[in-house]
Amino acid sequence: MKLELKEIRRQRDEWLDAVNSNDIDRVKSILTDDAVWIPPGMPALNGKNAIVDWINPFFETYNYEFSIDELDVKGAGDWAVEHASFTSRLIHKDDDGSVSEHHGKYIIIWRWEKDNKWRIERYLDNSDPE
Repeated sequence: MKLELKEIRRQRDEWLDAVNSNDIDRVKSILTDDAVWIPPGMPALNGKNAIVDWINPFFETYNYEFSIDELDVKGAGDWAVEHASFTSRLIHKDDDGSVSEHHGKYIIIWRWEKDNKWRIERYLDNSDPE
C-alpha cells in the first residue's frame, strides 16, 4: 500500500477528538489489538484492553484537553512514526474544577490494518522537565 500521510493525519485528528471528548470507545477503536502504551515512569501496558482500563479512570475524573504541535510524521509501507510536542490539561470534574497541566513529547507508531485503517501500535511519551 502507498503511504498516505493525509490518512494518518485524519486518524490522528480522530484520536485527538476522541481523547478531548473523553470517548473511551473511540480511543479503543484507534488502537491495534496488540498495542503497547508506555506511560512515563510506569511499566508498559500491553493490549488495547489494558490501555483502556488505565485511561478510563482519567476520563471518569477529568475533562481532558490534549493538544499537539511541532508534528513530524514519517513512514513507509504499512508503518508510520509520528513525533510531536504536547500539552495535556486535566480539568477535575468535581466542584473545584482544579487544573493540572503538563508538557512533553510523544512518539506514536502507526500500523496499517487489514480493514484499511491506521491504528496506534505503540505509544510512548515523556514529560518535559518543570
